[in-house]
Amino acid sequence: MAKKGENVSVDKMLQRFIELSLTQHGALLYLETGPYNRAYMKIKKLVEELEARPGDQRHALIDLFDHPNPQVRLNAAKYAHPLFPEESIQVVQSIIDAKKYPQEAHARSALDYLMFGPLPRE
Repeated sequence: MAKKGENVSVDKMLQRFIELSLTQHGALLYLETGPYNRAYMKIKKLVEELEARPGDQRHALIDLFDHPNPQVRLNAAKYAHPLFPEESIQVVQSIIDAKKYPQEAHARSALDYLMFGPLPRE
């Protein structure tokens, strides 16, 4: 997305982030691994583009912390965590507390990662 994304506004990138997160939400509900993974890779590239922009535009993801869809909130919290660690952890904890499956399960593993980092390799 690097060359093509240079002319795309941050607002349009956030809209695409929401669309891809909603694709993941639907894929989770129907246990569709392929669409989930494809959306994941597109989200990852989009976030890399946000980070590469002047001023690290990942800060715009905080606007999605109150989105009505839990997958959008979860994704936003995971990718905004380096800039907003405490707020991101609160968002992930709120998804766990709401007990909305399937995001609750993903939020539990995300919370461990956000709080403690990756597991050490043995």
